[in-house]
Amino acid sequence: MSSKTRLILAVMVLCLIGIGIAIYKNRKLGVPLWAGEQSTSWLIEAKVSFLSVEEGPVTVKLSLPTIAEDPNVGQEAGSLGFGNFLDSTQSGLKSVWSANRVALDTHSLYYRVRIPERYKTGGSGEQVKGPTPVAQSPGFSGSTEKAAKDLIDRSRQVSSDADTFFTHLFLQMAQDSTSQETVLLRRHYEREEKVSDENILYTMGIDLLQMAGIPARLTHGVKLDPAAGPQEPLKLIEYSDGATWKVKNPLQPNVSLRSENIFVWNRGGSSLLEVFGGENSKVVFTVLKDTISLERMDNLRSAPFFAATILELPVSERAVFRYVVLIPLGAFVVVILRNIVGIPTLGTFMPVLLALAFLEMKPAAGIPMFALIVTVGLYFRFLLSSMNLLVVPRVAACVVIVTLLMVVMSLISWKLGIRGVSQITLFPMIIIAWTIERMSLIWEEEGKRNAIMQVAGSMLVAVVAYAFMKIPQIQYWAQYFPELLLVLLAAILLIGRYTGYRISELHRFRNFSES
Repeated sequence: MSSKTRLILAVMVLCLIGIGIAIYKNRKLGVPLWAGEQSTSWLIEAKVSFLSVEEGPVTVKLSLPTIAEDPNVGQEAGSLGFGNFLDSTQSGLKSVWSANRVALDTHSLYYRVRIPERYKTGGSGEQVKGPTPVAQSPGFSGSTEKAAKDLIDRSRQVSSDADTFFTHLFLQMAQDSTSQETVLLRRHYEREEKVSDENILYTMGIDLLQMAGIPARLTHGVKLDPAAGPQEPLKLIEYSDGATWKVKNPLQPNVSLRSENIFVWNRGGSSLLEVFGGENSKVVFTVLKDTISLERMDNLRSAPFFAATILELPVSERAVFRYVVLIPLGAFVVVILRNIVGIPTLGTFMPVLLALAFLEMKPAAGIPMFALIVTVGLYFRFLLSSMNLLVVPRVAACVVIVTLLMVVMSLISWKLGIRGVSQITLFPMIIIAWTIERMSLIWEEEGKRNAIMQVAGSMLVAVVAYAFMKIPQIQYWAQYFPELLLVLLAAILLIGRYTGYRISELHRFRNFSES
């Protein structure tokens, strides 16, 4: 069998498998092929991890959002070796895991809630259940009590209700953080209450609200931002105006939670996580935005292995593939622009990784920063060449120099008040170091024109790849139909056999065609 026949056979098999699985998902599982047919929902995963202290019984309790009581909201618990049930208590709904005997090791438990877009809520009021809550005095005395009353009185003078009082109180504490009253109260919590610095604002704010006659308690939320990755619970404060419980972010008291895109995870004043029989426990949240209906998502998750693919993974791991499945798309763009168009680049992966960085940091800001790093790094690379270093130490020195350049640029931009430059860390520093090394070699062997042309070509390819990977329909196919990458592989194999003129060479060889 000739190589051409093997190529055609491989292309046909890859296309049949990829397109066949996609048709199966569309016809049998009901997954739409077009992003316009989507129904948006948020998938929030709480990952609980802890270390068991001994080989004995363990009980874990995780507070759940009130929306989890709705039968229309998809939810599931993930565990290995633990029993799980939902416990409805007076302070709210809890997911309870238990095991009679566990190994002395680190354990991970998962709870996932899938919320339709229409259910997304911010800090809207929740009706007070049972008797009217009563504020409890924190028990200040002496100069501490006087400082607290002064802060409360100043906020009360410019407030008309519990909502405006909350806003003015926390704005005052933020704006007058060096005032005598605020400093005195902070010292009280540090010395007497043994409260950590990161929790003082919340503890002090709750106590001042209670002292002002407004019942308040700590609660937690999740920022609905898929790009944030695993995130710690966001501390919020829940307070009562007598009729309803409302939630606000004390760090931004004048901004609604809906504007901040924050989902309130637990309400009712109960602790977020309780672990009995374990230590070093913590909970982190991962958020994904699903663009197909809950029913079809369940069909996908229960589908055969070849169709479910990455959707079977935990959310925290599945989030990583949000960008991983885009890398072949960027590589496909590089293949077309290099082998068909004829644009020179410094390698294959450098433009793809730059395009991934541009997905988080726009090209308008990324290109100037990349150019500055490469220019300064190239200058230092020429200084290193005078020392006659071997290749590996020279590249390692470039990595150190690139890292220091990133640190210096971030610090200078922060001092100048320029925001967004800290995203420079998204650039793959190892790739940049190799870019500087290869550019210097081309500069010395082929001249500076060729070196600059190849870097400029790499940036152009990176921008085109970014624009291609940014298309919502392309991202939708990559996430829900990853089997179509087999069709992409078939196309790359076909292009790999192309040995004709590149588009950029048509002008150079036009005389041959005329003759």
